[in-house]
Amino acid sequence: MTKNDGLNREIIQWGYQYLSSHGYVLTSNFPENVQNTPWSYVIRFATLDGYIYLKHTPNLIALEAIIIRMLSEKLHVSVPEVIAHNAELNCFLMKDAGNTLREILKKQFDVNLLCKAIEQFTSLQISAADHVDIFIDIGVPDWRLDKLPHLYRQLLLQKDILRADGITEIEINELEALIPKISNLCQKLAVYSIKQTIVQPDFNDNNMLIDNISQKITSIDLGEIVISHPFFSLLNCLLQIRKHHALTETDDAYIKVKGACLKNFMDFESKEHLLDAFATAEILWRVYWVLAQYRLMMACGTEEIIEFQPGRLRNSLKELMSALDVST
Repeated sequence: MTKNDGLNREIIQWGYQYLSSHGYVLTSNFPENVQNTPWSYVIRFATLDGYIYLKHTPNLIALEAIIIRMLSEKLHVSVPEVIAHNAELNCFLMKDAGNTLREILKKQFDVNLLCKAIEQFTSLQISAADHVDIFIDIGVPDWRLDKLPHLYRQLLLQKDILRADGITEIEINELEALIPKISNLCQKLAVYSIKQTIVQPDFNDNNMLIDNISQKITSIDLGEIVISHPFFSLLNCLLQIRKHHALTETDDAYIKVKGACLKNFMDFESKEHLLDAFATAEILWRVYWVLAQYRLMMACGTEEIIEFQPGRLRNSLKELMSALDVST
C-alpha cells in the first residue's frame, strides 16, 4: 500500500457516486488507470455515454477545473468539458475529447494537422493576453518577464533543496552570477510587441486531443499554466516534436511547424523581429523551465520528486548554465 492509496480510494468513490447519481451507466466496475505520478493521478470510467476521466492533483496546482471553465466561458476556446469539480479533494470529472495528436502522428505524420493544432493554441494565447488579470486573481502564478529574475534569485536561496538534488555550492555561485545576464535578456525580449499571456509548461502533441468524428482539437493538461511569454510554450512543443518524431531543425516539416508557431504573431511584429525574439526566448525558456520544476517540487514534496525523478531540478539548472554560456 502506498501513502496515496487511501486518498485515491476516496477520489474513486466520489467519482462513482457522482456518475451513478447523475444518470451515467457504467459498463465496467473497475476504472482504468491512465496516469499515476506525484503531480497527476488520472483514471477513466467506461460508461454508455463514453469515457469519463477523473483527475486529481496536489493542492498547490489544483486550479485546472477552474482554469478550464474560465477558458471556456470567457474565451470560448476548445478545452475539456468539466462535468463535476470537488475542490475539497482537488479533483474533477471531464468528458472524453478523443485521441492524442501524438498517437495519430505516430501512425502517420501529418504536418498540416500539427500546424493547425499549434495555430489554434497560439490563437488561444493571443485571446487570453487581454485577460491575464482574471487568471492572476484565481491564483495563476505571475511569471512575466519583469518578475523572472527575482523569481530565479529566490529559487537560488533555497540551497537545501538545491543541494538535495545534487547542485554543489560552486554551481550555486555560478548560477547566481547569471542573474545580470538573465535580467538583460528579459528586458530585450520585453521590447517586442508580443503580449504576455498564459503559458502551458508542457504544451506538446501529447496534450492535444482530436475527436474521431468531429475532428475538433482540444487542449488539455492546463492546470500548471502561468502568465509569462507565449513563446515558452511553443519552444517546449518544438523540443518534444524533435524528440518524438525524429525531426531535425533543418527538416522541411520542422521548419513548417516552427512557422506555424509564429504565424499568428505576425500581426504584432515582422518575421525578422519574431525570429530574433524567438531566439532570445529560447535562452530564457530555461529559466522558466527551472521555475516550473521548482514549482512542481513545492506542490508534490521535494523528497517525493527527487525519489521519483532524481536530478530533475539539477539537470534543468545545468542546461540553463550551458544555454547562457553559449549565448555569451
